[in-house]
Amino acid sequence: MGMKTFLRAAFIILMILSGGKIKGQNYSVSTNFVGWMEMGTVNMEVGMPVAKNWSVYAQGEYNPFHYDMWGRRRQYKHMEFSTGAKYWPWFVNSGWFISGYVNWIKYSFGGVFDKKSYEGNAIGATVGGGYALMLSKKLNLEMGLGAFAGVTNYTRFSCIKCGKIEVKKKKVIVTPNNVLIQLTMLF
Repeated sequence: MGMKTFLRAAFIILMILSGGKIKGQNYSVSTNFVGWMEMGTVNMEVGMPVAKNWSVYAQGEYNPFHYDMWGRRRQYKHMEFSTGAKYWPWFVNSGWFISGYVNWIKYSFGGVFDKKSYEGNAIGATVGGGYALMLSKKLNLEMGLGAFAGVTNYTRFSCIKCGKIEVKKKKVIVTPNNVLIQLTMLF
């Protein structure tokens, strides 16, 4: 499938989900301050309402960095893609919300909590909730928390640089995810 075909299909799906009414003020773009504090993780979320109380979202996070701090290398490299929906009891982008996402994560962590390094992939779902504080007609501050449950395949190394494999595992994980203090622009 070519890029033009993919973009056309995505546009048609968006039209169907929005009931054929695409208006400029229906979109949102967000960035999560907590993500930036995770060793400089670049992140963005785009969304659009599909009904009075429902909105759909796509998120992305990317961190290619490693740091040499206090005589030890530390890395929190990862790439994450998520897509999901939020239910808003009052109206979209205002007040309390409940969210659900499906996630895919590729990661390489090491030296943050111990000297070991972990590399792998995870796939699963995040369920969470939060509150959107309306700062102005076009700007929200969203706060929230979620929990990720999924499966990960990973390799544990005895250190970041040595490459000595200790173990390869596949396991089920449950962990906090989607900790939000994010600024949202509404269009």
